[in-house]
Amino acid sequence: MTKYSIITGISALLLALIVPVECMGSGQQEEATCLAAFQNDLKEEVYQTGIAFLGYIGEGVPVQDILDYTKQADYLEAYPFLQNGTVVDAGGYEVYAIVPGSGWSINIYPSEMTEDAEYRDNLETPYYKGAPDEIIILRCNISEIYSNVMVSATEENMSVIYRPTISLRDGHLAEENHCYDFSIYYYDEEYGEYENYESDADFEEYEEYENNQMEDNRTDVQIAYDLLCETDEVSYYLGLGMSLRYTESKEVIDGRECMVFVLGTDHEEHFVSEHYYAVHDNLVYYYDVLNDQWNILGRG
Repeated sequence: MTKYSIITGISALLLALIVPVECMGSGQQEEATCLAAFQNDLKEEVYQTGIAFLGYIGEGVPVQDILDYTKQADYLEAYPFLQNGTVVDAGGYEVYAIVPGSGWSINIYPSEMTEDAEYRDNLETPYYKGAPDEIIILRCNISEIYSNVMVSATEENMSVIYRPTISLRDGHLAEENHCYDFSIYYYDEEYGEYENYESDADFEEYEEYENNQMEDNRTDVQIAYDLLCETDEVSYYLGLGMSLRYTESKEVIDGRECMVFVLGTDHEEHFVSEHYYAVHDNLVYYYDVLNDQWNILGRG
């Protein structure tokens, strides 16, 4: 399997502050010492879990190749304990490392988006229920818009829920309460360019791979989502801080089967739907609530 560096994580300065000297060695003792130090940092900062985005992955990849994402050079040096994690495959194109706080357990459940643009979790058939302190290497997320899993961190009668996704705004791990993002990002803020490649050729090779990978992994939903974001109306609302979600429902409009999206605002505990759109190929409709009908966006 050809290995490519995936752009992920925290700054080099922060990494230097967090990673203890013990983590720079190798062997089980060093890994245990490093994990204990990491969990101690989580406790001091009042985080129940640490999550890192390790990179994108193709379909049909075997379990061992998923685990290989923990052996990327910088992760192997900074967080050697990740390679002992348990792989949980929920299907999708993203790989995450999930490290529980000391004494906490990680459980992974299937999740889907309803027609009301709300998450519905299946607590009856978990993908995996971890033991205390067990590290999880999770493959998930078929869509870039929402997560297909619910991650629950538990200790005795306490529980915290996460939904690992990548922010469409900056490509970083989406912020979660009580969660520490220990992904490793390589970005030069002064020049606005990615660095840490040995040569320009290395970066060009990565860039070509990343572009091809993202294009191959794009689904019809993602293409429709991108098309909506390019329209003046939706772009304007997104600029105001609203969010666009796929409802996982379809509507037949003018004899065409269209995917339905909802534009609304995120609140702490719920999502308020405000505008509905439907997409078929390059055709975009908006829903006229007053007249109860679908119209072509930009016409009339």
